[in-house]
Amino acid sequence: MHCPLFTGVLVLSCVGLGCCGTCLEASSVLEVDAHMEHYVFRKVRSPSVYACASECLMSSVCISFNFETRTRTCGLNSNSSDQVDITRKPGFLYSDIRYWPKTLAGACSETPCPTSRCHVDRLSRASCEAEFQGCGSPSAVANAEVHYEGVYEGAVAVYTCRRNFMLCTARDSRVCQSTGNWSGSVGPCAQYIWYNPIKGVQFDLPCGNSRNFTVAVNVTPTAVGRVHLDFIGGENILCHIDFRLDDNTVVLSTRFAGTWRPGSTLTPVPMTLGTESLVEIRVDQGMYMLDVDGSSIHNFTDRYPNEILEGLFISGDGRVAAVYYTM
Repeated sequence: MHCPLFTGVLVLSCVGLGCCGTCLEASSVLEVDAHMEHYVFRKVRSPSVYACASECLMSSVCISFNFETRTRTCGLNSNSSDQVDITRKPGFLYSDIRYWPKTLAGACSETPCPTSRCHVDRLSRASCEAEFQGCGSPSAVANAEVHYEGVYEGAVAVYTCRRNFMLCTARDSRVCQSTGNWSGSVGPCAQYIWYNPIKGVQFDLPCGNSRNFTVAVNVTPTAVGRVHLDFIGGENILCHIDFRLDDNTVVLSTRFAGTWRPGSTLTPVPMTLGTESLVEIRVDQGMYMLDVDGSSIHNFTDRYPNEILEGLFISGDGRVAAVYYTM
């Protein structure tokens, strides 16, 4: 799990670092361009890597540390490289605290604080105080990756949905708070693109019920028969679009409580056997607006605006290359 140690013979000089009590060879204690993610429970500014090691030694929670050389920022970790992988990150130094002498903790080296943190006042007196141990790992979201450096107060966890999935909340991040909880909530990630889907499967409306969206379907009629696009709400078909190549018509209707209602019949059918067509249905302001290959075909009034619209069901004699929802 270790990154390669720096192999030079550089010795960390005590000059300018304060009275650290010892000098160490970097190749024996530090991993260069290395960083531990996810386990940083506290970040502080430190004038040197020695000061960072001292901060870690004074905490009962700290098992290792990251040190950013440019900003001189010290990140205290609650895990070690024996347990988790260390990632490559230029500009950082990493070390497990067990390599460092306890004398670096100064007055705290003689004051055990087994479940907290040692603090030294202006008179060099050591005492124990509560240690914030972080928010814990941010909750997972299905079909998403979460990226975060650590669990310290102010840490940010950013969620990224998988390819072909979209986030259903405006917020894509959460912040670790002093209460030990992550702020707000994120997700879910819902699928909105399907490539070469299996025919006869319902494509759920991303992010739940909506009355404003566009769905585009690349479909090729495979027989002189019929291609059906049904917008489903429970057991009801809230909008039925039937491309009937067998009688050269398009029918738009509904089926509610098991009964088909009178619809609209158009001619000719705007599809050709064996040729792919782009069928787009835009739902907006109580209207289903049907376009085929960029041409407007018909607007069909939503008869059941109070019903929950769940998704699209495609069936019949057609091959579907892709389905896209746009919210």
